[in-house]
This record gives sequence, C-alpha cells and structure tokens, in this order.
Amino acid sequence: MNDFVIYEQPLNERMRTFLRMEQLMQRLHKAMDGGEVWQSHCALSILIELVNLVMRVDVKNDLMLELERQGANLTRLQAQEDVDQSRLQDIVDQQRELSQQLHGMSGQLAQHLMRNELLGSLRQRLSIPGGTCDFDLPAYHYWLSRSSERRTELLKTWIEPFENVLEAVELVLGLIRDSAVFESTSAARGFFQQALNADSPNQLLRVRMPTHSEVFPEISAGKHRFTIRFLEQADITSRPSQTEKDIDFEFATCAL
Repeated sequence: MNDFVIYEQPLNERMRTFLRMEQLMQRLHKAMDGGEVWQSHCALSILIELVNLVMRVDVKNDLMLELERQGANLTRLQAQEDVDQSRLQDIVDQQRELSQQLHGMSGQLAQHLMRNELLGSLRQRLSIPGGTCDFDLPAYHYWLSRSSERRTELLKTWIEPFENVLEAVELVLGLIRDSAVFESTSAARGFFQQALNADSPNQLLRVRMPTHSEVFPEISAGKHRFTIRFLEQADITSRPSQTEKDIDFEFATCAL
C-alpha cells in the first residue's frame, strides 16, 4: 500500500463529518507523540478544531444512527451460508457495544471544554496572525512552560470523550471502505464520469493512484453520477490544469 495514495470523496454529509473527525484525531495523536512545546501547541490547536466541528454537527447522534443502520444491513447477512458468521457476530456485537457507549455519554460531546478558560482564550486568538504570543496569552505561556508529562496528561483528559467517538468512527468507516473492491479503468484525456446506482446507499468514493503519478484527481459527485478530472501541476506555485493524457487508475464506490 506504500506504493499507492488513496483519495476519498464523501457522498453524503455524514461521511464528510466522519472523515474530518478521523483526520483531526489522527493529527492530534501524532502531535501528542512527543513532548515538545510546539507539539503541545499543535495538539491544542487541533483540539479546538475538533470542538468547532462537534459544535456545528451532532456527531454522537449521527454515529448512533449510522451504527444502527449498518447493524441492520449486516444482520441480513446472517442467513447467508457463505458469510463468516463468527466474524459477522463480532462486528455486530462491537456495533452494539459502541452504540451503548455513545448513548451513555450525556450532553454535548465537547461540553466539558466549553467553560475551559484556557481553551476559550486560545480559541479567540488563533484566528489572529501570531495571536498566541506570550504577551497576548500569559496564562497559555505559563501552561506551555509546565513539564511535558503534565501537559500530556491534561491533554489526554481533555480528549478522552473524543477517543470513544473515534473508535465508532473508525469502525463505521472501516466497514464502508471494505464494502467495495477497487476496479481498474482509464480516464480518456484525464476525464472520467460514471453514473451511481440510485438503489444503492452510496457513501464513499475512493480513487487509488501510484505514488509516482504526475497527476492527481479532482472529484465531484452528486446523487446520480460522479466526475473525476485528473490534473497536472508543473510546480506547486502554478495553477493545475487537466491533463491531455489518458490516465489509468483504480476506483471503488463504497456502499453499505
């Protein structure tokens, strides 16, 4: 898989939210791997992005609905003899357990951080270039001067509720990604379009390209079809344009 890069396009708003949640949590974990001051600053900045996300969207409710929907679809497979029933039951049990955990989380997902004075002041200043200097936020500068162990322990406490949500997000997205296999095809002069099956619960479009490819896909999708334009860019400062070459690639339309 190191020889490929995968581009994903959500086909509904719920998938868009889950992908954003997954990416933010991955970045947050990476920022917390070390004990440097700037890693702690990066982790807090990402945590604020998470707070902003869950304030706009009811992630917890969307996850419970998606777990219920997927569980109902998977349960129908129990009557099929060619299905690994043991593995299927493990997944259904995991879905049920995660749904119960989410249901047991009272209130808004980020409510434990809404009255946090440090995060509140940092959130206001992040939109200002250089707005988190020590003369702007002396309390934040003081917090950053604490030991890396103390900073990391506090960060773990703050993100704990998000960890429970991430486990559900990863299960949901993992099942959706595994619901389809990649197909090989070609885009004539860098353009490809295909209709979507209206009777299928399309959720995610995935495009797989070799890492050495000199083009990248720009994907747009609606309810009835999706379009992929392959763009090339002479250098990072120039505007990308659609290639004139025929491009071989792989794609998967995930629906569960």
